[in-house]
Amino acid sequence: MTNVPDLPDAAEALEHFPFDDGRGIEVNERFRELRQRKGLLRVRLAHGEPTWLVTRYADARLVLGDARFSRAMSVGRDYPRQEEATELAGLVILDAPEHTRLRKLLLQALSRSRMEALRPTLRAAADDLLSSAMNAGPGMDIVVDYAQQMGVLSFCDLLGVPASDREVFESTGAALLPGSAVGPEDRMRRFGALRTCTEQLIAERRARPRDDLMSAMIQARDEEDRLTDTELIDLVFSLLLARFETIITQIPNCVYVLTRGDRALWNRLRANPAELPAAVEELLRNNASAGAGMFVRYAREDVDVGGTLVRAGEALTVVNESANHDPARFEDPDAIDFTRPPGGHLTFGHGAHYCAGAQLGRIDLQEGLGVLLTRTPELTVRDITWRERPHIRGAVAMRVTWQGGPE
Repeated sequence: MTNVPDLPDAAEALEHFPFDDGRGIEVNERFRELRQRKGLLRVRLAHGEPTWLVTRYADARLVLGDARFSRAMSVGRDYPRQEEATELAGLVILDAPEHTRLRKLLLQALSRSRMEALRPTLRAAADDLLSSAMNAGPGMDIVVDYAQQMGVLSFCDLLGVPASDREVFESTGAALLPGSAVGPEDRMRRFGALRTCTEQLIAERRARPRDDLMSAMIQARDEEDRLTDTELIDLVFSLLLARFETIITQIPNCVYVLTRGDRALWNRLRANPAELPAAVEELLRNNASAGAGMFVRYAREDVDVGGTLVRAGEALTVVNESANHDPARFEDPDAIDFTRPPGGHLTFGHGAHYCAGAQLGRIDLQEGLGVLLTRTPELTVRDITWRERPHIRGAVAMRVTWQGGPE
């Protein structure tokens, strides 16, 4: 029997979500209780209308993968969110058939062979950044001096951005990050500069194609269909944000987990570098990096989800960090096990909106962590400043050293 609450009364006593201030990457214990109870919990975020909280793995896959749940219905609504901004655009908020068309064309450009061919470039960028940091002193802020710089360099190399325009991409990427201190006027100025650079790059690549992602996106086609300039610009913005979130968040998060305590995980990977791909998958599953409001869907019709009847037009928020720790799907889910069978985690999403750049994100982490493991065997985290109440959990700053002693 489904659970049908009296919504007007329930709305008066709704809990606020998230359940903590978002600092750190530990999974909140409250999710354990919610996975065990029948039905869904209805909550409020800092802004927007109430939402059903989806915490179990099977329910999360249903909501993320079933066409009865819509991303596009978020547009124009007071959707549940952590920040005041309400403007939504790009591939992530489209439904089929528009989403299917754009995604198909994007995946032509983001081919596995193209992504794998980037490994040497990514490794060289990480190696150069670490060399510069080591020449400057006994430590660095791994967020700003390493992960952020690697994100910019690799994204610009991938897209074919000339060196003269890279500062524009870096400044705009930083403004896009959740919790950014950049004000609205400055953010719009940066967006305008990025749009101008992207328009110029599109024009240049249409006239003179090269072996880069922009040229591949321009050339991608399905019969007579191809991406418009507006669609190309939107995809560049979406890809830039995704790249920054993956590299800037996950490299420091992984370093933190690998080096804490007795450093057994860090030492194991140093001794067994072939395990790094499996380790990256397990760390992506384990780390509670995706925060509140990232995966909002709206029910197109009445649907039973986990014993709760969700009415047409109601919002649902998938908490993938909880789903990734569901014992009904993962044995001993709180343990970090590099031998766990690969796949299945929801960190990159599921269904039609599964991250198109997931393979590139994996390569980013493998190469970025691989350079650190090889060249800084005694790397130690000295100080961390965590983001508070973010969409993406991670560090604002993380000071590391590599000589084993204090600076």
